[in-house]
Amino acid sequence: MSSPASGFTLYEVLLALLVITLGLLGLAGSLGPAAELAGRGRSQQRVAQVLESRLDRLRAELLRGAPLCTAPPAGTLRHPDGVQESWSASANAGLIELFIEAATAGKQPSADTLITRLPCP
Repeated sequence: MSSPASGFTLYEVLLALLVITLGLLGLAGSLGPAAELAGRGRSQQRVAQVLESRLDRLRAELLRGAPLCTAPPAGTLRHPDGVQESWSASANAGLIELFIEAATAGKQPSADTLITRLPCP
């Protein structure tokens, strides 16, 4: 008696290659959107850093001017990496209201606004 032949048939090998190819094409198709999301996240992170930094600077400026409750001057600044920020402040009833905007330009623009009130020192 002869034993059955072991191994794969040509049909099984071609089917396995087809399944692997479809899986790799699906993976390659998802790399583009994943890279786009990562780029957008970096842009939003940079805008958030600019907002936080400007808030810290304005807070320090308020503390330097204590005990007077005067609003710091408004301004705009364009960073070398393309982030544009602008800010303004107003004094009202013992509070300083700060309005800060930051935005990036380019392929994946991102913008954010921060509005807060700080007590006079």
